[in-house]
Amino acid sequence: MKYEFYTLSRYLFLKIERNYCTIVEKSGVTLPQLRVLWIINAFPGANSSMISKIGCWTRPTVTKIMKMLLNKNLVHRDLTPNRKSKSIHLTDEGFNIVKINKQTSNSNFLLVNLLNSTDSSELDQLIEIYKYTAVESNNSFILDYIERINTLSLKFHYDTFPESDQPKLKNLVALYNLLRVFVLSVENAHSILLKDLNLTYPQLRALKIIKAFKGITSIQLSEMAIWSPSSANIVVKNLYNKGLVYKNRSAVKNSLHIHITEKAEDLLIKDTNENENKISTLNLLDNVTEKKLKQLNKTLHSMNESVNNHVVVEFIDRCLYPVQKL
Repeated sequence: MKYEFYTLSRYLFLKIERNYCTIVEKSGVTLPQLRVLWIINAFPGANSSMISKIGCWTRPTVTKIMKMLLNKNLVHRDLTPNRKSKSIHLTDEGFNIVKINKQTSNSNFLLVNLLNSTDSSELDQLIEIYKYTAVESNNSFILDYIERINTLSLKFHYDTFPESDQPKLKNLVALYNLLRVFVLSVENAHSILLKDLNLTYPQLRALKIIKAFKGITSIQLSEMAIWSPSSANIVVKNLYNKGLVYKNRSAVKNSLHIHITEKAEDLLIKDTNENENKISTLNLLDNVTEKKLKQLNKTLHSMNESVNNHVVVEFIDRCLYPVQKL
């Protein structure tokens, strides 16, 4: 039940995130770059360590993003009084990027789709669970961040929405940020465990999908995993080089169909038996009653449908449970 909860959460996050990336990139920045600008706007003078913690990124990732923002003149650095670290602030151009990326009631942002399709009480229950997992996983800082971005209206022009909808929209902003922390916490923890199997997390996801959908093509894999076609090609290439997948050429359309090898089968079994129960964030869901988890999963199913994420149902039916039974 908890694996279904995670899978539904992950697919909802990926669908919204991919849609958001497309919208934001029109302004000349990437979503991770904009996310750093939000953090600095919410916490003026934040340093790289603070940005890394709030953004759930590694320090090298933050360094790379900061370099891009400095090159675009969207941020500047000041030495702190002790001269051991540098505080970071937005430039006028940085504030402008934040401003032009505020979404309105006419936005194509999928999060808005949930405004009229999600019951407020069900939304509150989901937020309660994600808050619980965040606090118990030492990620309680996200709560302060959410409060600040809503107070400063960094993601939405709330006044373009009916006043009656604004509280619920702020809860959806909270849901989206808590959802991100939950999904990334599980992914990061699982990624560490996968090092012993010489696998990355995307490679594991691909193997599970390919196992369930025998003969899948790279394009179909990209759609099922919510990746770009180029990303799917890279993952498949690396799996092929590791001897974990093989390809058959179709006689009809001359397309390549992908299958997993026996070696990959063994790795999936090993991961299920040795790693899944070591993911502390997921194990927190053991404290939630089965009845409540079923209700939450039903809500997440509905939310995925509201953002046209119908692929998640097929993924769960054909991939999740068969892997769990190994």
